[in-house]
Amino acid sequence: MCIVLQSDLFFPDLYQELADWSELQYDLLILIARRLNLIEDYLNFGTVCKSWHSVPTKNNFNNYLSRPPWLMLAEEDGNSIRKFFSLYNGMILNKRIPKASRERCMESLGWLIMVGEEGEIGMLHPFSGVQIELPHQNTTVDCDNHRTGCKMGFIFKAVLSANPSHTSDYLLMVIEGNARFLSF
Repeated sequence: MCIVLQSDLFFPDLYQELADWSELQYDLLILIARRLNLIEDYLNFGTVCKSWHSVPTKNNFNNYLSRPPWLMLAEEDGNSIRKFFSLYNGMILNKRIPKASRERCMESLGWLIMVGEEGEIGMLHPFSGVQIELPHQNTTVDCDNHRTGCKMGFIFKAVLSANPSHTSDYLLMVIEGNARFLSF
């Protein structure tokens, strides 16, 4: 489909022909999508038209772009919907993350570090969907000495040394236990 516009006001004899956005080549759409800086723009990219729907996937998501931070709001009991607040424009994004339901979530470098009720640990990138399973808390040296009945509270802070989206050479460092030991 080609759109033809006529401007009778200023140029009565001028006809302008515009291309149909839905017929842009897939490779060009990927290049455009990989340059979108705001998560909300990336997520909305696929809603422009039907032919663009398959472009915003985790493989086309550019993790190297610097993005304004989002704050994850507190979970509503048992709900798999997490709410993220954009510091850039005040928008609240509702994102279904079943894996994060009933998990204690911390954030580092855009990744959620999740601690389950039984001490299982994993990382999840909430927008690309990439998951990384980590060793259970009971593998840490001091775990047996600090049984409190609430394994979710055993880890107090978690920080990544590098972004797992960019490199496989990274560490997850955690402060854990009543004595606040550093583990990695």
